[in-house]
Parts: sequence; C-alpha cells; structure tokens
Amino acid sequence: MPAPRSAPWPSAPLATGRPGDGDDLAGASSARAGAELERSTVRALAVLRTAGLVLTPVYLAVWRSWYAHEIAAVAVVVAASAWGVLFVVLSLRRGVDARLAAGTVVAAAVPAALSSVCLPPPSAGDTGSWVMLAVFHAGLTAAWALPPRAFAAAEAVLVLSVVVGGHDGRPQVFTAVTFTLVVPILFAFAACRLRESSRRADDRLTSAMFGHRARVLVLTLDRDRRERQRVLHDTVLNILTGIAWGGGEDLGLVRRRCAAGAAAVRHLLAHDHGPPDIGLDAALAAVVGSARERGLTVHLTGAAPLEPGESAGGPAAAVVAALAGAIGEALANVERHAGTGEAWVCLERSPRRLTIRVSDRGAGFQPGRSAPDRLGVRQSVLARIRDAGGLATIDSAPGQGTTVTLTWPDRATNTDGSPAAGTAAGRAGAEATRETTAADLRHDYAAGLRVVIAAIAVAWHVLMLLPLLVTLGRVHSAATAIGVWVVLTASTVTVASVVRRRPLSGVEATGVTALAVGAVLASDNVDNVDLLRVVNWPLIAVALLVAFVTASRRAVESLVSMAVVVAAVVGTVVVRGATDPLTVSRLLSLGYGITGLQLIVAMLGPLLRRTADTTARAVRTEAETAAGRDSDVMIRRERARWLGAIRDDVLPTLDALADGSADPRDRRWRRQCARQAGAIRRMLIQGGAGSTLATLAADIEAVVAAAEDRGMTVDVQAAGEPGFIPLELRAGLVDLLDRTLTMLPENRALLTLLGDAEGGSVFVSGAWPGRAEPPALTGAVQAIVDVDDGRLTVELRWDTRGPEGAARRPADAERHRQAGHPG
Repeated sequence: MPAPRSAPWPSAPLATGRPGDGDDLAGASSARAGAELERSTVRALAVLRTAGLVLTPVYLAVWRSWYAHEIAAVAVVVAASAWGVLFVVLSLRRGVDARLAAGTVVAAAVPAALSSVCLPPPSAGDTGSWVMLAVFHAGLTAAWALPPRAFAAAEAVLVLSVVVGGHDGRPQVFTAVTFTLVVPILFAFAACRLRESSRRADDRLTSAMFGHRARVLVLTLDRDRRERQRVLHDTVLNILTGIAWGGGEDLGLVRRRCAAGAAAVRHLLAHDHGPPDIGLDAALAAVVGSARERGLTVHLTGAAPLEPGESAGGPAAAVVAALAGAIGEALANVERHAGTGEAWVCLERSPRRLTIRVSDRGAGFQPGRSAPDRLGVRQSVLARIRDAGGLATIDSAPGQGTTVTLTWPDRATNTDGSPAAGTAAGRAGAEATRETTAADLRHDYAAGLRVVIAAIAVAWHVLMLLPLLVTLGRVHSAATAIGVWVVLTASTVTVASVVRRRPLSGVEATGVTALAVGAVLASDNVDNVDLLRVVNWPLIAVALLVAFVTASRRAVESLVSMAVVVAAVVGTVVVRGATDPLTVSRLLSLGYGITGLQLIVAMLGPLLRRTADTTARAVRTEAETAAGRDSDVMIRRERARWLGAIRDDVLPTLDALADGSADPRDRRWRRQCARQAGAIRRMLIQGGAGSTLATLAADIEAVVAAAEDRGMTVDVQAAGEPGFIPLELRAGLVDLLDRTLTMLPENRALLTLLGDAEGGSVFVSGAWPGRAEPPALTGAVQAIVDVDDGRLTVELRWDTRGPEGAARRPADAERHRQAGHPG
C-alpha cells in the first residue's frame, strides 16, 4: 500500500485543536451545555428577584401603619424595587455579568446598611424583611457571576451591611448574618458542581459531534466512490466495450454517446454539485429515449406526458438521478444480455411510494450466480437504489426473462436481509446518534442536579447542629430536639445516597414529603414564641427535603409536595397564635425560601433536560455541515487522483471519437477501446469502493493530509490486507486517528497500519513530554495509549471476529510490535 501522504489536504480540518474552521466548530459544540446552564440559571435568578418584588408590597401592607408615616423609607423601597425591575429586564436580555452582579450587591447592601431607616424597628436585622430578600438574592447572584475573590468581597460587603443596619436587632441579626454567609456559599458550591457537569456534557457533545462528523464523512466518501464507479461503468466502460465489440457502425450514435461519456468524466473531475432537477417523468423519458436510440424497443407506461419545459414534482433530484441511472443500466442489460430487443418500463405511483418495473422476456439468468466482474447489477442497480434509500429486487430464471423492481422510499431490508444502506442508513444512523447524545445529556443534567442537591442537603443539616445546640435550653425537651436532628440528618444522608444514583420513586417521594411535614410538626418542641421568631431550625430545613422531590419527580408531584409542606408550616405558626406583623414577615421569608429553592430546581432540571434534544440536534447539524464541507474538497482530490489515468488516456479517446477525428470502425481504435475498457474494469473490481484496503487507505490519507496541513510530517507504512471493516469502525478510526495526531506536541509521527482478514490496528508513535499525561481516547474502536521513554504510542484496534476474537487480538498486536514496529 503506498503511503497515503503524497498530496496536501484541504484547509478544512477534521478535528478540534487545528487552527481554522475546526476550532470554531469545536468551540461552538463545547460551549452549548454551558450556555444552556447559564441561560437556565439566569432565568431562575430573574424569577427569584421577581418573587421578591411581588412580596415587597405584601411586606409593606403588613407594616402599613409604620410606613404610612415614613416617606423616606418608602422612597428607599421604591428605589430598591426599581433596581430589581432593571435587574430582571437586563438579565433576561443580556444575561448576568460581573457588572450587573456587582450592581445588585450594592443595591442590596445600601438598604441593608440603612435598615434602621427603611425598616420598622422590630424588623431591623431580622430575616423576615424585604431587605433580606434582596440581600439573599444579591448573594446568589454574586455566587453565580463573580470570580472567587470578587465573590468573597461581595459577601463581606453584604455581611457588613447586615451587621451595621441590624446591630440593634439581637439575637435576630446573628441568624441573618449566618444566612447571608451560608446560603450564597452553598449556592457557589452548587454552581461549581453544575458547571462541572455542563463541562462533562460539553465533552460528551464534542465527542459525539466529531464521531458523527467522521461517520458522515466516511459515509459521504463511500457513497461518492460507489457513484463514481457507476458512472464509469454505465457510460465510459459500456461505450468502450460496445465499440470494441464492433458496435461502431452507427457513427452518429457513437459520437453522441462518446460526447456524453466525456461529459460524465469531466463532471466527475469537476465534482459539480448534484444532478439537475428535471422531475421523474422527464428523467424516465430521457432514459427510455436513449435506449430507443440504441435500437431497443421500450414500452413505457405510467409516466405522465410532459409539455416542453415542464417538470413534474416528486422525489428529490438525487433520488430521481438514482432511479434513472438504475433504469438505464437495467435497459442496457436487456440490450446486452437478454437476447431480445424489447423491454417494458412500468411506473406505479401511490401517495407514499414509487414502484418502477423494468421487464423483458429474454434469456434470463440465475440471480446470485453472476460473475464477480458483473458490476452492472450489483453496483449500478441494486446498490444505487439502496444508496438513495430505496429497495431494488431482481426476479429472473434461465429462459424466463428478468424483472427488476425499484421501490422508493423503503425502510425495510434488502434482498440479502441487510438493512437499507446509503441515504436511509445515514438518516437512521444520524437519528440514532442524536437520540443517544440527547439521552446522555438528559441523564447528565438530571444526575448532576441531584448530586448537587444531595451534597447541599447533607451540608445544611450538619450546619443545623449549631442552632440545635444554641436552643437546647429553650425547648420543651432537649432529648426530643437532639432526636429530631439525628433522625433528620440520618434520613437526609440516606435519601442523598439514593438520589446520587437515581431519581426517587413515587413512594420514596411521598415518604420524603411526610418526613418534611414531620420536621415542621417537630418545631412545636420550641418553648418560646420569640425563639420561634428568631430561629427554628426544623422549619428552615424542610426546603431541601422538598428539593429532593422536585429534582426527581414530575412538576405536579413536586408542586403537591411543596404545597403540603408550606401549608404545614403556615398551620403550625398560625395555630400557636403568632400572627403579629413580625411573625407574618418571617413566615413570608420562610415561604420565599421554600418556594424559591423549588423554583430554582424546577427551572434548572426540566429546562436543561428539555434543551438536551435541541442541543443534540444542533450539534448533529454542525457535524453534518462540517463533514459536508470537508468531504466536498476531499472528493475533488480523490476523484482527481483516482480518475487521473482516465483523464490522461481515456478522455482523449472519447473526445476523438465524439468530434469525428477517430473512426470507431477502425481496428486500431477498437483495439485501443478494448484495452482501455479492460483497464477500467480491472480498476473498478480491484481498486474501487469494494476494496477495503483502497477505502481504508483513502480514509487514512484524509487524516494524514490534514495533519500535514498543520505542519506535521507523518511517515506511513502498512503490512497486510485488512478484511471488511464496517462503516462505524472506519468512522471511529478516522475520528480517533485525527484526535491522536492533533494531540501530539511535536511535528513528526510514524503511522503503521497492520491488518488481516480478522481485524487490524493502526499504531501512531511520536515524541511526548516526559511527565505529561495524555488525554483519554474513547470511540467506536479500541484505543490503547502508552507512554515510555518520552514517546507516546497509541494503538487503534478493531476486530471483526466478536468478543473471542478481540480477546486474542492483543497477543497478535504484541507479535506485530515485536516484529519491528518502532516506539
């Protein structure tokens, strides 16, 4: 096998890491999950701020007797609310950046420091106020949008403001300071974990994109190779063979056919985009007319007569071209092999299917027993229709004539039981890739959110040990208080361990809701109404218990759970008779905390899961666009190289015959046509798309040439003839080989291909920094990475023998290495 590195490759790269379009493509895919997380979190922050704005007039109504005489306090409320409205508008339009987060911190810190002016005296320094709602929101916004040092500074400003404004409100101010510190820090932890989850999702997206890109690329190249073979077989080979056999008596027909053959070769060399869209009826009329010109009597039924310049609707141009090409070759086979001069073409239309039958009453043959070099039936008829997404069958027997049936569309199986290939397989494979990617993203998003909630819930219940110890002397029963903390903590740890692995079941969610209600009822252990107002840790712990349900179950179930718990909280407080303005204000804040947390979880979880399918579809589109761009240039180069001999040798012959400067009846020209036809036939059989070595070499050449465009020198050597390699394995090999060459830090590598009928390996060896850890490589083929004495060796291995054969492959590869593979 010649080293596939002789020609430079196009500028379009195959994988991330290469300057140019590939970086843009990789960057676009690698930011999608993070961007969706950003949008979802920003919307949640906007909803929280909106909820705070809604509760502010309620708070004013609760304290209306005080605010009625405090115009300055009302002015502060109006100014803070105006900033809140501005935050919601700006965040939804442009997102939350560092400047908006800093402005939100200042807008909350100022009224917090002025609590003695803008809050009723009993409410100053207390958690139950509109000021603290703004402070909590500012802390969450800073935790999300600011870098660590700036976030620490923002927290210091908020805490200082709360202390200054509420220093007379002891001991309430201690609770406010604790919440101001702990809630944003826990949210910052959650943001870090969620971003880590989105990065993993982005890595998965990038891997899926490049894997799908490689698959589409290989599929496109395969389809073009097959079509190239068909064009040469159906035009040039048939023309030259006909002349060689003495079919040049009709000079006008020979000239027209040679001109058409020369035009077909030039079309391949130019890689013109697609066939003309002339409609199925016009295409059939042209094919039948060409066969009649050659002397074949063709009876056409079912095609609509067309006026001049008119075209009928129907399948896409590529499908029409495939059907017309297959019909043309079927008629040519009747002319050459049937021993009769008559054929029938019948077109049947239905709303969802086209059926075309080409029949004759000639010699017939035994399907499946034709010679290997009979490419017309296999490639120009059967494979051509499969590539278009349809089905082709042949019904024939010696002495019984032949009927070729073409059906489109068809998603069934071919006559040999294999799935439909080409376009249909490409669509099915693309859809399977998209759904797999979307399912993986949904799993990652949901699992990441549950892990975050589990970690925060456990940490929160550990923190609740402090208010437990502080209030032990002011409860009905210290033992009961300790028992409640132990039960809630143990239950939280148990539930957290479950949700880290999987979502809660319906029964488990009901149990968690009951546990939260029990925590609310346990607050009755408090011995002092004022203490209830200051801190009652079982009440403020229930929000995270409900969050377990919200992260695991449907929206209706989470709403029911939240409503039950909030009703229990309100009922517990009201039953005690604590209905003064301060208690009502604290109850509003507690309800804000419970519902706000559920809003964040409810918005992040389902929204991210819903975006998974859209994200996967966009990534698939990007991959296919990139593959189309790459394959376009690669096809041009491969056609130019593969068709070089035909361009230099056969094309002048066709031109001479077409313009009349050569006589097809001259024996010298007939002998030349016979020689050229034999060379083309051997090329089609031995070196075309049917040869695994040829296609694998072309695929590898694409990757090597892309690396050489980056300035790398790749030495290629090969041993053995690989057996059949399925499309998925070839696409996986293209993907991982390109990633391997991209990650090498130096500009020289050795690539060795070892193959046999049972599988093979591609070894890549190059220099590697001593202590650097190479990135992991995963894909459709097995990748084994080894670093030794400053050299990196990557083996990309495939096996077609199943698990048992794959188990033997390592020993085979070791023997190959011992036989002389360097590195």
